[in-house]
Amino acid sequence: MPLTLDDIEPELSNAETAFRHGDQDAEAGLDVSDAGLVQLRKACRSLSGADQLLADGYYTLAIDAGFTSIEKTFLFWLIADGHQDPANPPQSHTTAINRSADVGFVSPEVAARLEDLWRDNRAQTYYQSSLATRERAETILALATSIHSQVLHLAGQHHECIC
Repeated sequence: MPLTLDDIEPELSNAETAFRHGDQDAEAGLDVSDAGLVQLRKACRSLSGADQLLADGYYTLAIDAGFTSIEKTFLFWLIADGHQDPANPPQSHTTAINRSADVGFVSPEVAARLEDLWRDNRAQTYYQSSLATRERAETILALATSIHSQVLHLAGQHHECIC
């Protein structure tokens, strides 16, 4: 028997209404008008959340948040440097990685390895065809933190980070 509107109607209506209306309690630190800074700060939040998820033993979510932080960090740089129109979001999770290579921000080798890491591990871990482990979560978070730090250094934007 399929899930019907009668099963979830009040919750669905409430969610639709919440996403249509403003004047709500916004997440602190993301209230900036610069689209690049929003991505940077979302990357910071992803890293911070991933650390907490890791500490709580939620390895699948920590791995996902680590990959998300990498994507958002590259997207920050692309927007800040004028290589990505924030009104035209990337079409896939690896678009920011590949676009960063296209414009010479990362080497083709780095982009290829990051894309392979994403394809071969993030999706498989997320969809549980591969097990999430503490070690895998720790290593992706170390990579995400390193990339985030390097990009902040190159962009000279440490003061905008809320990590």
